[in-house]
Amino acid sequence: MLVAVVVGLALLRVPRPPTLCLLREATGIPCPMCGFTTAAVRLGHADLVGAAGASPLAVAVCAGFVLVPFIRRSRAATFWRELPNRWRQLLPVFAIVAILAFAEIWQLQRFGII
Repeated sequence: MLVAVVVGLALLRVPRPPTLCLLREATGIPCPMCGFTTAAVRLGHADLVGAAGASPLAVAVCAGFVLVPFIRRSRAATFWRELPNRWRQLLPVFAIVAILAFAEIWQLQRFGII
């Protein structure tokens, strides 16, 4: 029964607006998260290359959900816990800013703006 529901939903074609991104709709400039829906759909169809082309950030987030339980018990996690508290506060901020900057540049290039 579950397979029938999944197949039925996969065959269902629901029209959607040209973009779900409010920033892109209002300004024409994509946000760093643009392409998440497209990447999720392509990942659902096992098209890893297409998903990465739409949004490498979405692929990384999906991979993170799978890998985090394994990383929590790794040497990297032990190293992280041994870092001084100040570094554990600053590194995530720098990492998030760098990742979002990369994602924005990727989307600007993807849409031909740069």
